[in-house]
Amino acid sequence: MKLFYKTEDLNPEYYSKIKDLGYREFEHQIGRLTNFKSIIRDCASLEGDVVEFGSWQGFSLLWIAYFMERNAIFNKKLIGLDGFVGLPYTDGGFRKGKFANTSRKECKNNLIKSDELYNEIKKNVFVGKFLYEEKKAILEYFRRLKVNKLCFIHIDCDISQSARQIFEILVEGDLIADKAFVLFDDYGIEPTLREEIDRFLETQRPKWNIDVHSETKLTRNYFFTKK
Repeated sequence: MKLFYKTEDLNPEYYSKIKDLGYREFEHQIGRLTNFKSIIRDCASLEGDVVEFGSWQGFSLLWIAYFMERNAIFNKKLIGLDGFVGLPYTDGGFRKGKFANTSRKECKNNLIKSDELYNEIKKNVFVGKFLYEEKKAILEYFRRLKVNKLCFIHIDCDISQSARQIFEILVEGDLIADKAFVLFDDYGIEPTLREEIDRFLETQRPKWNIDVHSETKLTRNYFFTKK
């Protein structure tokens, strides 16, 4: 797998130029990857590891690994979690079974065999196959990897029920670091997902200062600081 987009175009100035041209996928990718780049740079000084819920074939996971590499972040684990069976439920325009054209092996190989990455970052990549309802198994997986806190949490699950299950994992496992970025890839697509995210944020505000860090037409990223 190649990075595909030009790294020199991943900056706020270029994004500002193209965001209203009507190219939805182009705007989405340039915008969210530009924000990845900025956020991962800031993660270098934070406690905790990096996780992505919803890795599909590994496209965004590869970009996250690349930005970690560019910032010499070789002391954090990068974990991708996915059921690799497609969406387990139907929610709005997202139909059950969509994104089933993948596997854990394909996702992992797209990173491990990529010539875009150094071996130093590849050895920190872990890909786990779980449905998000498997809360106990996922928390055990984190324990085996010695992952105690997460400073970068990318949630790309598309549907509200999966988001709710992910929130339960994060809260029960006490996984959010004292300073952490929580990124929602599909915030601007389905209202049910957006409502689920907003409900979760409200439940967390007594414990956290939660600020919008960045956003695009479809994504929204938050910075959590423990009170």
